[in-house]
Amino acid sequence: MELREYYTELIEKLLDDKQISGNKISEEFFSYYTSRLVNTDEIIGEPKYLYFEMYLPQGRCQINGYSFNEHDGILSLYIIPPISDETLESLDKEKASKYLNYLSNFIKKIDKIVDESEESTEGYDLAYDIYHRSSQKESEYYNLVGIKLVILTEKVRVNSLDTIEISEFQGLTITKQIYDLNTLKQLDESYNGKKDLKITFSNEIIGIKASESTDYESYLCSISGLTLARLYNLHGSRLIEGNIRSFLQTRGKVNKGIRATILKEPERFFAYNNGITATCTNLEISNGVVSEITNLQIVNGGQTTASLANVLLNDKAENQLRQIFVPMKLNLVSNYNVADELIPQISRYANSQNKVSEIDLASNHPFHRRIEEFSRKINTPMRDGYNYGTHWFYERASGQYAQETYKMSKTIKKNFEKINPKTQMFKKSDFAKYHNIFDLRPDIASKGGAAAFKSFSEWIISTWNKNDGIIDEAYFKEQVSNIIIFQKVDKLVKISPWYNGYKANINAYSISYLYWWLNSKDKIIDYSKIWKEQDISESLTKIFILVTKKVNEHLTNPDRPIGNVTEWAKRKQCWDDLKEKIIIPENYDFRNSVLNKEEIFIDKKDGFMLKENKLFSLIFKEPAIYKEFHEILLNNSNFSAEDFQLIEKIKLENKRKVSVEDGKKFNIIIEKYAKINRIFEIWLKKHL
Repeated sequence: MELREYYTELIEKLLDDKQISGNKISEEFFSYYTSRLVNTDEIIGEPKYLYFEMYLPQGRCQINGYSFNEHDGILSLYIIPPISDETLESLDKEKASKYLNYLSNFIKKIDKIVDESEESTEGYDLAYDIYHRSSQKESEYYNLVGIKLVILTEKVRVNSLDTIEISEFQGLTITKQIYDLNTLKQLDESYNGKKDLKITFSNEIIGIKASESTDYESYLCSISGLTLARLYNLHGSRLIEGNIRSFLQTRGKVNKGIRATILKEPERFFAYNNGITATCTNLEISNGVVSEITNLQIVNGGQTTASLANVLLNDKAENQLRQIFVPMKLNLVSNYNVADELIPQISRYANSQNKVSEIDLASNHPFHRRIEEFSRKINTPMRDGYNYGTHWFYERASGQYAQETYKMSKTIKKNFEKINPKTQMFKKSDFAKYHNIFDLRPDIASKGGAAAFKSFSEWIISTWNKNDGIIDEAYFKEQVSNIIIFQKVDKLVKISPWYNGYKANINAYSISYLYWWLNSKDKIIDYSKIWKEQDISESLTKIFILVTKKVNEHLTNPDRPIGNVTEWAKRKQCWDDLKEKIIIPENYDFRNSVLNKEEIFIDKKDGFMLKENKLFSLIFKEPAIYKEFHEILLNNSNFSAEDFQLIEKIKLENKRKVSVEDGKKFNIIIEKYAKINRIFEIWLKKHL
């Protein structure tokens, strides 16, 4: 595809997404571009859209978002120049310098921002945390070592911007990066949505092939300690395989024993150290000398690597590192279809002897594959005016949604997106957030990232080990209903007249509060109704309008014990304090949006949620009604053998222990029966 054609399609997509979401086009572009950069590990951390601008005598400052790589101590600040939705433009050096200066001023004039900006904004909170980081050990920015200033643009940068200088400010390394239209096109068109990281070598790595199969090749290698240290200092935790990155926590840490060996006995390092295990997707090796590795990922030995890098950085021990050679088992997995499953398994077994737990590796748990299967086959109910259902697409692996449309024609792509709308795509990180909200832990949901996913993974492993049958189609539909609630609340907050930031926190706390309140009243939301309508009721909408406003007041209360709102939202005390407040009127009429818990209970033996259906009593307690129903069920071609067997099963089980899924099937049978028996339909409406 030509660049101009790609630009036109991109703008059309952004405008469509803007129309659906109600967001600004810059926010849609931020979300679209950063999601691809996260997929390729160009961004490590969770990007957050945050528009902030301020005019100071010393110059204008502006950011459109940020992300924090806690493993390397790098804070990235993003800016998006005005987007042209008509003409493909270039980004020259003068314009790039202007926007990079806006970003730079956020750091260089941060004291002015803290002193003079509005305190009840997320931009102020970010500036305050950075400015006071050294005096607050609990701050996530306490070990900040560098700032990355990033331009995200739909324009094409000129060649003179290929390299940008590195600078320093108050002990922080300042780097600059421009991601333009060409880079985005490459990411979208690459096979797996990732940009290959190719590293070239001279004579720093020697190796021999040790094993070979249809799926992979293994090489036993020796890599120069100085080379490995420089690689890590250059690429950071991008070299560490994603599933174990959060466990390794390598930034700033150095093993004392490894350091002593490096400095005192470098010649014995090879004998003392177990070395590293790594994977790659391509390898150039000739006569035992490695000349190029593509997509190098260290799956075991992260502490060794980080220790070498820290000694180089802090002890300036280049001479010792030149004498060191590190054992490396390098696994070449060139088939992308195999790599998705095999590389995580290599990671898992390579770490089976250390502290990396099942939770650290749970992103590849079979739970996610089952949810993926459901998301591809379960159709939503057809809505009025449409003769087709849609899918809620679960992106089990990063970039799956984009990969599905890889090299599709426009017609096929349009049809795919019709059945799998982008607004109904959710990722693992989203799922973790929704789960924690549903589990009444909005404080953990507010932490996001690794903390939220770890809590989710603990639940997955515990639940799966007890009874994986719980993760069925009914569970999937219930979770989608939770997502529908979240999306609706998100839109309500965005258009509220009082809204001034902290949307993610307001969403999490508002939904958890309603769930908690209903639970305290022995009630629960009727998820089957939400699934059927693919929307929430008017009564739920009205109560969320009330709750979100009160939650915002709670989070931004001037008397809160922690000044930073986002940090306050991460504390359990924030959640406990909210539960002490009466927000929902006792007599609020939820109409038919909630169910009484008397109708729903848990079977302790099997772990299934069960439901006593009012229809059961109506049908089975009236002999004349049941007799006619049974007769038609047996003889009418509108009803299948499965329908008949289900009714017999429910009658046999005395109407009590019936799964939610069977209960829903029973309701469908009754609806079919009512359509062909007008007298029964009138009787049913009268008694319900």
